[in-house]
Amino acid sequence: MENEAVVRVKDLHVSFYNNNRCNKVIRGVNFELKKSRIMCIVGESGCGKSVTANSIMGLLPDLSRIEQGEIHFYDKGKDIEIDQLPRKGAAMRKIRGEGISMIFQDPMTALNPVFTVGYQINEALLYHNRAKNKAEASEISIQLLKDMGIPLPEKRVKEYPHQFSGGMCQRAMIAMAMSCRPKVLIADEPTTALDVTIQAQIFELMLDLKDNNDTAILLITHDMGVVAELADDVAVMYMGNIVESGDARLVFTHPSHPYTKALLDSIPVLGRGKDQQLEPIRGSTPDPYNRPKGCQFAPRCSYATPECELKMPDEAFVEPGHMCRCHHDLLKNGGLK
Repeated sequence: MENEAVVRVKDLHVSFYNNNRCNKVIRGVNFELKKSRIMCIVGESGCGKSVTANSIMGLLPDLSRIEQGEIHFYDKGKDIEIDQLPRKGAAMRKIRGEGISMIFQDPMTALNPVFTVGYQINEALLYHNRAKNKAEASEISIQLLKDMGIPLPEKRVKEYPHQFSGGMCQRAMIAMAMSCRPKVLIADEPTTALDVTIQAQIFELMLDLKDNNDTAILLITHDMGVVAELADDVAVMYMGNIVESGDARLVFTHPSHPYTKALLDSIPVLGRGKDQQLEPIRGSTPDPYNRPKGCQFAPRCSYATPECELKMPDEAFVEPGHMCRCHHDLLKNGGLK
């Protein structure tokens, strides 16, 4: 079914503990990732985007804890509550790769340095029965590297990660993530080290995966241009909260939260000329160990009132398919100007 949820995150709270200090990294996150749709999560560095992705994959570090909330993965009519599975158990290993696959942000540390790139791709194909034997797995691996634009793939599959450039490691990791044609693909800044030509090629492959395999894609990025081009849905994160979410077209054309508008105002727009005025977001993000009592964006917000400093706003729908966490219904009060 179209728009069928394959991942549902409910009231997720994640904390990191260090030297008897607690950093509440994720605070009440809710969203649905739907079949054959691309959802982009955007926001400044440190807002919790990657932690959200790692929570879904069951790859949180040892000093972290899911305090409350639920993460559901729907596969073949089954409702699997991922947060209840042992992180290193067989059930979670089966889901990773075949059910949910991830492209990590740092390719140089994600690949194992003691095995060839081809061996690592083959291992995923064989473990999830996507290839009958090693020979077939090698053929698929070579084709995947070729699709990623890596020259001489027959030679490269026998090489080690240290023999690849950063961009080539990234492409090899993307090939590995796509190799099992997963139901959900999580891409954490997948094209960071790549030039624009290869970026376009990778995004084209991701779109093919979505269209031909009904894969749901969760894309984490800083690039609002990528969001505008690819996203069906968008979630804007700030200090561990999703402050605005919904259909990408609605969020871009009618931003309801001041932070969303600030993000859009801070990027240049092609065609406006060199004299266009960019408005940087004033101030800086609060200390995560000394957070504001109310709305986390209030200290930087031009629309803040005393109410904003006392209470965190609840989620509310501005219009169908468009959620915003703000005390002021800015769209109905003259809009954001």
